Amino acid sequence: MIFIFYFLYICRKLNKIIMKNKYLSIKSLMLITLMSLFSTQSLFAQLPNGSIAPNFELIDLDGTTHKLYEDYTDLGYTVFLDFSAIWCSPCWSYHQTHALKDVYENHGPSGYPGVSPNTTNDVMVFFIEGQGGTLAELNGGSGSQGDWVSGTTYPIIPTYSGTNSTSIASAYSIGYWPTVYQVCPDRTLTECGTTTSPYSLISACLPPPSMNDDARSFMSNSAGSGCSSVSPEISIQNYGLNNLTEVKIDVSLNGVFQYSTIFDEIWSNATNSYQPLNLATLSMVDVLLDPVTGLVNGDVISIDVDMPNGVVDTDPLNNQLISFAVDLGFDNAYWDGQLTIDVAGDNQNSWYLKQVSNNSIIASGFGGVTGLSIAGPPLTLTFNECYTLQSINGANLAYTVTDAMGNVVLDGSASSVEDFDNFTTGNEVWTVAVNDKSISSFNVFPVPAKDLLYVEGEYDCLRVIDLLGKEVLYSTYAKTINISTLKNGLYILEITSSNKKFNKKIQISK
Repeated sequence: MIFIFYFLYICRKLNKIIMKNKYLSIKSLMLITLMSLFSTQSLFAQLPNGSIAPNFELIDLDGTTHKLYEDYTDLGYTVFLDFSAIWCSPCWSYHQTHALKDVYENHGPSGYPGVSPNTTNDVMVFFIEGQGGTLAELNGGSGSQGDWVSGTTYPIIPTYSGTNSTSIASAYSIGYWPTVYQVCPDRTLTECGTTTSPYSLISACLPPPSMNDDARSFMSNSAGSGCSSVSPEISIQNYGLNNLTEVKIDVSLNGVFQYSTIFDEIWSNATNSYQPLNLATLSMVDVLLDPVTGLVNGDVISIDVDMPNGVVDTDPLNNQLISFAVDLGFDNAYWDGQLTIDVAGDNQNSWYLKQVSNNSIIASGFGGVTGLSIAGPPLTLTFNECYTLQSINGANLAYTVTDAMGNVVLDGSASSVEDFDNFTTGNEVWTVAVNDKSISSFNVFPVPAKDLLYVEGEYDCLRVIDLLGKEVLYSTYAKTINISTLKNGLYILEITSSNKKFNKKIQISK
């Protein structure tokens, strides 16, 4: 396991395993360890709002077992999960507001301990001590902010040895304390924060399934990942009362239909074979579609899911609009050296860097990272590979990724709940002889350039490409290139010689 220390941050990665086949992507959880501003716990990159809440089976202090889906969400309850640590002052302050106690007592399950006889019977609440605090600490012992047990009417979930484990906090991507999630009956979650009026939030939840044939679709993590091509990835949920046996999926590019597929079977690891799709109500499955090729930056991929069980979807309005712009990113980043990452924000802006071919996470963290260097096996980049930086809950916060040669391979801001930016690794920059001449005889100057660019060395032609991938200048062989018409900024100089291409970052500054 590789640990990267940067100020208060510690990152640990495990590979996220994806089995790719014609249709299906089987995901495992992405394990990341990180020290946040408020904690020293293991965590994942934050779960974005709208994600499906991981199911759990947990035992409370009284010995009662609770199953999230079977006991609560699937019965129509909205569930509030308060992930806290016993030493955490902000956690204690929120606990003392009694907001969750009040919502439990007035709206919790009928007949449960502490619930009013006049309950609306539509809410459940859990306090989850996420760091393995002892029973003595929960009761106000040394190291605790206070007595968390006395006066708490809703179930308390301990995670010390012999009961549950702190893996529940990892499964829910807890990056700081407290983290409060609202889980709707459709199993989707929202981070609701330390609200003093949680009951007002449940109106945003969808009503329980009521139609026979209803399929919902969601954009999955990694949906926008890719470089020369993109393999769209979506999630499908059966929101109908009948088991879901098939759906039709249409893929379009810039409004032009590309292909359609009938998704009716899934891969079974148990049998190492495809099995007919038979999705129970509210169950979900991830679908990896065939790649869309021939893309350029800015192309828009749209996906429509219809015809559940071969009939018209009875409620198409509950489908998420799946449409995203393609960002093919920087091409030919230098791979054999350190990669430097800068991400603005704080612990509520999480990110990870993923190697696309095997969907493995090589680095992750939160905003507030400046100059985090990724180097040394196994975190060095791979030659001829596509990488994606994903930012979650970025809120227009800036990020920059720079390779070992000083190329700014990613530079932008996260403008959505989930934002993706990509780059590829290629030839080592200026490390291969051109027409059998030593590399020392091949030079480009000045750096930065103003109006003229001087090129030493024999070549066939060159292109100047902006960071959006657009060619802004073309020239056949010449020692002096007029760049006076180009704006200030970073560009890629692509030189072709004897059917070989060589790339170098140049900067124009006037």
